Amino acid sequence: MNVVERDEEFSIMEGMLGVTVAGQGGALLVSGAAASGKTALLRAFGARAQAAGALLLQATASDAERDMPLGVMGQLLLGAELPDVDTTRAARLVDLVAVTVPTRRARVTLPATVVNAITELGGIVLEKAKERPVVLIIDDVHHADPYSLEGLLYLARRLDASRILMLLGESGSGLSGNTGSGAARFHMDLLRVAGCRNIRLGPLTRRGVAEMAVSFGGHEQRWWGTRPLVAELHRIGGGNPLLTRALIEDGRGPGAGSGGPAGLVPGEAYEQAVTMCLFRSDTALRNTAWALAVLGPHAAHAELAEVLGVSRESAYRSLDALRAGGLLGSDWFRHEASRAAVLRSMEPGHRAHLEARAAEVLHEHGRAATEVVRHLVQAGPVDAVWALPTLLEAAERALADDEVGLALACLRVARDSCADERRSLEIRAALTRAAWRVNPATAAQHLPALTAGALAGRVSTRHAAELVGHLLWFGQVDQATAVLRAAEKSRAAGAAPGAGTPHRLDDVRLWLAYEYPGLPRPARVSGEASWGAGPARSAHERAATLVRAVLDGAGDDVVVRAEQILQGTRLDDGTVPALVVALNSLILADRLDKAAYWCETLFKEATARGVPMWQAQLASVKARVEVRLGGLAAADRSAHTAIALVPAEGWGVALAAPVAVAVYAETALGRLDDAAAHLCVPVPEMAFHTPDGLVYLWARGHYYLAAGRPYAALDDFRTCGDLMTCWDLDLPGLVPWRTDAAQAQLALGDERRAHDLAEEQLALVGPGTAWTRGVSLRVLARTLAPARRPPLLEEAVEILRETGHRLELARATDELARAHRELGGAGQARSLARKAQQLARECGVPAPAAPRPADTGTPRGGDGAWATPGGGRPAELSDAELRVATLAARGHTNRQIADKLFITISTVEQHLTRAYRKLDVQRRTDLTEKIRPAAGTGSR
Repeated sequence: MNVVERDEEFSIMEGMLGVTVAGQGGALLVSGAAASGKTALLRAFGARAQAAGALLLQATASDAERDMPLGVMGQLLLGAELPDVDTTRAARLVDLVAVTVPTRRARVTLPATVVNAITELGGIVLEKAKERPVVLIIDDVHHADPYSLEGLLYLARRLDASRILMLLGESGSGLSGNTGSGAARFHMDLLRVAGCRNIRLGPLTRRGVAEMAVSFGGHEQRWWGTRPLVAELHRIGGGNPLLTRALIEDGRGPGAGSGGPAGLVPGEAYEQAVTMCLFRSDTALRNTAWALAVLGPHAAHAELAEVLGVSRESAYRSLDALRAGGLLGSDWFRHEASRAAVLRSMEPGHRAHLEARAAEVLHEHGRAATEVVRHLVQAGPVDAVWALPTLLEAAERALADDEVGLALACLRVARDSCADERRSLEIRAALTRAAWRVNPATAAQHLPALTAGALAGRVSTRHAAELVGHLLWFGQVDQATAVLRAAEKSRAAGAAPGAGTPHRLDDVRLWLAYEYPGLPRPARVSGEASWGAGPARSAHERAATLVRAVLDGAGDDVVVRAEQILQGTRLDDGTVPALVVALNSLILADRLDKAAYWCETLFKEATARGVPMWQAQLASVKARVEVRLGGLAAADRSAHTAIALVPAEGWGVALAAPVAVAVYAETALGRLDDAAAHLCVPVPEMAFHTPDGLVYLWARGHYYLAAGRPYAALDDFRTCGDLMTCWDLDLPGLVPWRTDAAQAQLALGDERRAHDLAEEQLALVGPGTAWTRGVSLRVLARTLAPARRPPLLEEAVEILRETGHRLELARATDELARAHRELGGAGQARSLARKAQQLARECGVPAPAAPRPADTGTPRGGDGAWATPGGGRPAELSDAELRVATLAARGHTNRQIADKLFITISTVEQHLTRAYRKLDVQRRTDLTEKIRPAAGTGSR
């Protein structure tokens, strides 16, 4: 057996064996920390002595067998190579004592039966020593039963006249510290015997660690002996042979490359070795290690002693022994894996008891609530007066420090510990607020209980206001209005709303009336607040009045007021909605530069603070800004980030916003299948009573246009118009539904209706630089003759360039290029087309692909802003007219054309009539010559 760095001790043993062979026995007590190499040393020497001709008698004591009378003596004799008569005699004596005499606890004299048995058993050993030298090896002797210890002392007192060498292994604090069982007396009596020596095994030096690394690491892996790796082995293993070898085994595992471990990472072997060291130590050391692991690295010695219920001196001794065993460095574990192994070695019940005791001690010593509750959370419900206030205080502090996990853990324990109903509702409200930061879906489980409590008047004004917001988030409008009415009734009756909350319900009314315009009129709360009377008091009210100002068209100071909110409001649970409103106001005001700056700033702060819900909401707004700016890929990433941070079920009615941006961005990027997949995400019905629902309909309409379904697109755009008119919210900056509907009408071939809608939209927008004016001018230009288009398109380009809408700028520039081409300005058209293509590439828009078949005969969906048909196409024909005329020229009947293009026969006739007029033909046969160059396109 390979014993590292124990040559001196081995030499002492060999010297004592030589003296024993000469006729004078001896005893050697080998002390050391648990797993310090005592067992390996004793076994190695036992094999050496047996090879030299000595009779080897071995035993290993165990704490589990401490109550077994003469158990160790029985091991020595019954497991040796003795004649049958001696073995039978020894077995009879051990059995007799076991049956007739209980284990000695605190006796002054031994029972006669035990004395006789010890004398006879010792006699057997002494007789054998006359024949040849006898070597007795007892490992972990500190766990031996009291009668066996007496038997060993019997032999020790006769060593000077016999050829017996006694080798005893004990842990560092085993015999000398175990005063309760008489082991300390055995230790002292043994050391008084002539010829008895005591050696202590210290930890391995770096040289010894290097020798072990080379020996066990493998000869083909020379890097085990390198200085940095040896230093790391020595630091983590503490010179403990068992721990060091375990580290080497972990380093040789599958995770370590052939070039050597990049860093020594303790694994399963190391953790098992730590557990083995722990259970091979005595109870005091084990309890100390457990208590220290529970308390943490900053525990004072006095606190450790109190948790253990021992004196400080006893705690110091145990810490010294743990340091000597390699588990501790100074006052803490050498590696976090050590602590993890120690914690896992505890029974759950004992762990809970120890955690509760640690919390009590730390509370008594005045530690911070956040330190105390880490133990209360592990302990479970604690029936102590101070526990509940401490948990609530720590939860509040943890939320302020953005430690949401700790806050939730504290509040859950507090909820389970609280018996008072009103206090329990407050805890549930706090749980909802904390869980909302991560995923509102997990917080929703508390809403029914809170709603019932609010309707019964057992919830404060603050919590009622928060509850209304949470219910509206999930579209539970009836419950929200009922809670608000109950809170107003309670306040009217004179119930104190609590400090700092007198105007909170007024803010809620503003949000109900202006930020949730989809609510049916009867569901709105009576007594609306006079939002414009006097200065706004809270961030919520300022945001609500800001939105009202935008929606009413009083937007002169919108940017200033929005930035005042953004600059003067700290990001927290209660202000995120107000900040989002301020950002959306900047978007509506077409201040995309400022909106982008604040979105990025707030998103970075939310990310740094690690709050998923804030990140998701801000990412959703950020995606809307990026869409307006033409950053389609960035918008798509932001929308996906928002949905990934918080699952769809956690978004409530607000899910419509990120899904809408994802649909629009994927559509504009040409990824219609991906856009369709997003449309499969179920959006709550109540979302279509909110502004986000309008944006969703707008995005879906553009998807339908791109997919060649203009009727479906027109239906969505008209639904937007109906809702916005009904809500008195017909704001082009939110959704320019008339312009979008005009594009759908163009796809249907109805240029007159498209012209009227675009003109109507322009009249609402009025003069200025709003992006909706630029888009409406472009769409209107498409309904006019080529000669009338350039002025409108030039104005559109100028507006869109100034407002920063690159995607719409690319579309308008391409339309302008086409207009110049049709008017004969080929050079200017080429220059403008190159600019349009460059802008399109910057937005990530792919090159035009073959159009999808439409349900109206149009060969391309959506705007098709730079999708120019192939050469030879008659400039006067619309897409729908060209498609119908091409099929007619090929000999198809009107019914066949209608079936092929999924349109009515009447529509076919109308398209043909206009085609005849534009091409100046009288019959179908004349169409062949007129459109032959375009037949390849028209046949798609």
